[in-house]
Amino acid sequence: MSHSPTAQPYTPPDGDYQGAELQRSRGLPAGRYRALDLPSRMGDRLHYPDGRVEPFPEPQP
Repeated sequence: MSHSPTAQPYTPPDGDYQGAELQRSRGLPAGRYRALDLPSRMGDRLHYPDGRVEPFPEPQP
């Protein structure tokens, strides 16, 4: 009988890059971060920050 390990929250090892300078600053208006909500295009797909992946829309003739 096998037991699966109990799920633990991820804790990065000491010394790993945390990206603290990429966190949103309270001193900057929300509009400055608008681009971070847009998808990235990789090939023929759009990758959204929430994890969605959609095909890139084809131009209409």
